Amino acid sequence: MSHMVGACRSSRRYTLLATALVGALAACGPSEGPSQAEPQPDVDTLRASFIAQMESIDLVAGLETDGDEVRFVRPDGSGQDVEWRVRIDSLEVESGEGAQVLGHVLSAWSANGRPITVWEGSTGLQTDMPLWVLDAGLATDCWALWDEEAKAWGWT
Repeated sequence: MSHMVGACRSSRRYTLLATALVGALAACGPSEGPSQAEPQPDVDTLRASFIAQMESIDLVAGLETDGDEVRFVRPDGSGQDVEWRVRIDSLEVESGEGAQVLGHVLSAWSANGRPITVWEGSTGLQTDMPLWVLDAGLATDCWALWDEEAKAWGWT
């Protein structure tokens, strides 16, 4: 009988070890499948890239998202913190010339509650959007180009 108890304990140890090993391998996930799929040029990657582009701007801090609304803080020229709010109004992915894929984002921006405006001036469209936003390739109406090799949207 003591032989049987020892065999059961040994068998139980191997069962526990095998269960732990299977659990660890399952936690790693499959080597290929939906979770490992390459990014595609769609509205989800466009939205994520648009937000990431904002976050990459120098001195942007505390970026938070709530659906299609983005909030962050960035100091103005005098060093005072300005609270920015960006509402994504629409996202479109479309074919351009040749095999190009274009992403189009329309958004509304405000700084400390004051809307950023765009108007028709004597030399074309004009805006009071700060240069640090425009230099990042962003605006209230902006376009991104899908880079097939990098599998990412380009903004500048």
